[in-house]
Amino acid sequence: MSEVYIAPPPEGQEPPKSTGWGLEWWYNAHFTYGAIQTVFIPILVPTYVKEMTGSATKVGIAMAVIGCGGLAAPIIGGIADKLRAHRWAQLAGLIAYAAAAVVFAFSGKAFAMHILGAALFGVGSATLLMINPAFIVSGGFELEDEAKRLTRLNQTVFVGSLIAGLALGELTSLGLSFQVRFLIAAGIAVASAFLTGVTNGAAAKRIKVDVPASDSSDEPKPGIGALLFSNFGLLLLAVFLVTTGHGVITTQYPNYMKEVFAVSEGSASMGLSVAAIVTLLVLGPIGTWMGRSGPSPVWLSAVGLKFAMMVLLTVLAIAGERVEFIPLACYIVFLQGVAMVDMVQPALAARASSAGAGLTQGMLMFAIATAYAVGSVAAGAAADSALGYPSLAWIVTGVCVLAGLVGWLAFRSNTEASK
Repeated sequence: MSEVYIAPPPEGQEPPKSTGWGLEWWYNAHFTYGAIQTVFIPILVPTYVKEMTGSATKVGIAMAVIGCGGLAAPIIGGIADKLRAHRWAQLAGLIAYAAAAVVFAFSGKAFAMHILGAALFGVGSATLLMINPAFIVSGGFELEDEAKRLTRLNQTVFVGSLIAGLALGELTSLGLSFQVRFLIAAGIAVASAFLTGVTNGAAAKRIKVDVPASDSSDEPKPGIGALLFSNFGLLLLAVFLVTTGHGVITTQYPNYMKEVFAVSEGSASMGLSVAAIVTLLVLGPIGTWMGRSGPSPVWLSAVGLKFAMMVLLTVLAIAGERVEFIPLACYIVFLQGVAMVDMVQPALAARASSAGAGLTQGMLMFAIATAYAVGSVAAGAAADSALGYPSLAWIVTGVCVLAGLVGWLAFRSNTEASK
């Protein structure tokens, strides 16, 4: 495989320089992603839909629709590349969050409105998860600086998760209605859109949108089909598998913990806050490791960690464990694997693909969104089946094994191709 092209800065603009902390103000968009995607959505949406409809299957459908929002990611990314509209795509993702929360706030028992709100949440999450890392992995940074910035970007997710988890737990204990809590989520998204809009211009200008003509004049530019049948496609399959397992367990997280281990909704929310604190501490050394060894060893280790935690949850369920903190601790460790995977996948995709930043990250999001949808539906169906909620951990264990194998093949092929 040819070396990844790093675009020079636009004429008249200084090359990107390392900053002491690797932070920029536009990272608040990822803070909001963390607050809404990792707390408000997994806590409020499943419990609200279950309360309004009484169906775990409908919960699975709604959560799958959220995942399906990412199916539009290649289109959004391609348009952003073509029009150099990455900053506007980022703002659109935040506005979609606000609109989704408002729809849910006033949806009542209308499942069609739940689906509309879920679709908007999905588009918002997919757009932010696609565009935000692209500002860094396609920004022309050296490996060490890129790793530092990706670490800080992902740490803002867990700052958002921590604050939102504590706040949502308190709001729930105060007895505030679902409507009020959804409207609070909308307010967070609107405030973030304002701050992001005045701070993301310089970062957007750094994004590489295509290989230069001098590098591609002898060969036609690869289309989506060619990319899928390249080593990049093998990487996407590994991402699809690992994210399917993520979707299975996280979309039913509060219900799974309640039904299998008798963990309350409030404790489940607080568990996410504890997970955020742990992740803030863990991502620093993980980022240093990534800066020295590259992203692939981190990814494989993360998949192994997730596998181990699902095996432990299965054992605890069989043993009839009812001490809340033990299964919650396993899930918190599992989320560290999720955080590691999420941090390194944009960098892996940027290295494996010869397409522009928006299309590359869009295709990555397409794989993630499809897998999330598949996992969500599978989780709802499995929970309503005779096997019940304990079967969710079994499914995740199996897909982690497959993901690890395919990922290892993808990284080995990439190493051989680069020789």
